[in-house]
This record gives sequence, C-alpha cells and structure tokens, in this order.
Amino acid sequence: MGVLLLALLSLAGCQSLIYYGHAAGGQLRLVQTREPVDEVLDRLQDQRQDNEGADLLYRRLVFTQELLEFADKTLAMPADGRYRTYVELDRPYVVWNLFAAPALSLEPRRWCYPVVGCAPYRGFFSVARAERDARRLQAERYEVYLGGVAAYSTLGWFDDSLLSTFIRWPEPRLAQLIFHELAHGVVWVRDDVAFNESFATFVGRQGSIAWFQDRGGDAALASHQQDLLDWQRLQALLGVAREALTSVYESDLSDAQKTAGKAQILGAVRACYAAQREALGDGRHDAMMASLNNALLVSLATYQDLVPAFASLFAEHGGRWRDFFAAVRQLARLTPEERLARLGASGDEQIAERRDDHGADEVQCEALTSHGFYREASGAVDDHVGSGGHRQHEGA
Repeated sequence: MGVLLLALLSLAGCQSLIYYGHAAGGQLRLVQTREPVDEVLDRLQDQRQDNEGADLLYRRLVFTQELLEFADKTLAMPADGRYRTYVELDRPYVVWNLFAAPALSLEPRRWCYPVVGCAPYRGFFSVARAERDARRLQAERYEVYLGGVAAYSTLGWFDDSLLSTFIRWPEPRLAQLIFHELAHGVVWVRDDVAFNESFATFVGRQGSIAWFQDRGGDAALASHQQDLLDWQRLQALLGVAREALTSVYESDLSDAQKTAGKAQILGAVRACYAAQREALGDGRHDAMMASLNNALLVSLATYQDLVPAFASLFAEHGGRWRDFFAAVRQLARLTPEERLARLGASGDEQIAERRDDHGADEVQCEALTSHGFYREASGAVDDHVGSGGHRQHEGA
C-alpha cells in the first residue's frame, strides 16, 4: 500500500496530493478491517437460527462463493482471490462518485489518475468531502450529480472484498454486481471508461441471466428481467433527452435560447415520465427524474451507451464467453476511433433487429414529439441488458 501511495503522490500536485491521500486512506481502512469469509461464516453459524439478519448474511455470503465458482467454470472469469473476504461498513455506500458537466453541454468534466487514466467522475470515501467538492464545482457553474457506489474494483491492485453495502441485496442484483466487478479484471482500457463500464454492465447482466438459467431460478429471473425491461424503457426516454439536448447545445442559438430550449426539453421528459410512470419503474426512479440534469445524464451514458454493441458481439460469438472475451481484448488493442467504429456498427445491427421485434415496448413521448425534440431512441434498449433500477451506481 505504501508503494502505491508513494507512486500516486509522486505524480500529483498539491490539490491532488490531498485527494490521493484521502483515496489511499479509504482503501487502507478496507484492507485493515476485512475478514476471511470462512471465518465470518463460522461465526454466523451459531447465530443464524435465532437471528434473521445473521441468517440472511450467512446465506448471501454462501451465495457469493457459489457465484465465484460459476464465474470461473462457466463464464471464464476466474476471481483470483477476489471476494474471499468481508468488510462490515457503517455507511450505505463504500464511495460516492461525483459527476459534473457544464450547464449547456453534455461533455463531462474529467479527472485523470495514474494507471486507470482519465474518467468522467471522481470518487470519495466520505460523502461530506464529496459534497464539498460538488459545491465547489457548482460555484464554477457546473451542474453536478453525486451518486452512491456500493462496490468498486481495484483492477487487481488488491483482492477486493465483499461489502455490507451490497451483500444483502436480492440474489439477482447481487449476482449482477459480482459479475460486473469481475469483468473489470478481464479487460480494462486506459482512458475509456464508457467502454469499460458498458462492457462490465453487459457481462454483469448477461452473467446473472446465465446463472439463474443454469440453476432453474425462473421466478427470481422473471422478476429481475421485468425490472430490467422497465429500466430499458427509461433509458430509451433519456436517450431521447440526450439527443434533443445535444441538438440544442450544438446549435447556433444564443445561450439564452439554449437555456430556454433545455428547460423545455427537460420539462417534456418529466411530463412523459409522469404519464408512463408505471411502465418506467413504477416510482422507483422518481428522485432521479426530479434531479435530472446534464451531469446525471452523463453518469448514465457512462454505464449504458455501448451495452447494445457488446450484446451484439456476444451474439456474434454464439454466447461463448471465452470467444467473446477474446474479441473484447482485440477491441481493447485498437485505437479509440477504431474501437468506437467497430462497436458502433455492432450496436446498430442490434438496434435494427430489435426494432422489428419489440416496437410495442418503445416508450412513446408525445410531450417531446409535440415540441419537435423527438429522436429515434430505441437504440438505447437492449433485450439482454439494462439496469435493475437507478439505485445510485451499483458498481464502478
């Protein structure tokens, strides 16, 4: 840990020194408080009969160890020591990610780090510290979004632990998260967070489907897939919003006209959401829609935009995980432009196929159409993937 910290500090300016000290300290505290899963299970064994909380924790810990075996043998993703320890935290999220974007742009504020490269967010182990930086960015006229993160990957620098922030989740969400984080250990491309997160998002969701299909968990899978479908519909609506906003922001209108157009678009999107609330999560996303801004849209795009392309690539390789991962590694070796072009072609094919099969599932938004802002958004939807709902960010 000391070696890593010194490496980080040697590359940092004064403000970055403070931040990297905060980040290294947060990681160190996790390492110091982790316990082997086997020891935790032994301790819980005597408590679980009379304690529902202890019983749930016991069952979820056992479940995660089964997931790791499945990931290794079936998904070609060995855990290599990850998630064999457990940490009980006294907070709902392990870190908070801060996103920022200008008031009239969807181009995110970026932060650069050693090893991982540049990313459109900055993570904090302290919500108070994150809120302080958010206020500073707001003073600089950025729009901000602060999302709690239940888990994150150290990309092999440490053996990541299971955390209390997610261990008690329903099994489908927990499986999705574990496979998502393991995917980061398969492929990580420096300076391309959208590629990395969309890849991991697809692997998490497709991997969880494979798990429940293998184990015959039809009821749990059906409920989970309904959540995914609701989220896909909402993603389609927000894709419309992003396209409409981009059209306004990149136009020759004055800033005052752009601001008015932005307000009109966001109002129309909220009206559409309210009119179709039941099909868009039945209220689970009310808070998100109430705080909708450029920074929040940037955060969603980071995790979602390339998912259809990875779904298409997976299908191209017949659902064979090793072949799929080999193809993704080949993409990782391309230039950013080549990579985006290849993924864009795959995603377009996936979108065209879905238009024929699932037109009835598309979200219709008369509020946007009547204002002339509508764009075709079915491309934001993917049959195999989606989010279980925007419960802040589940993983990074």
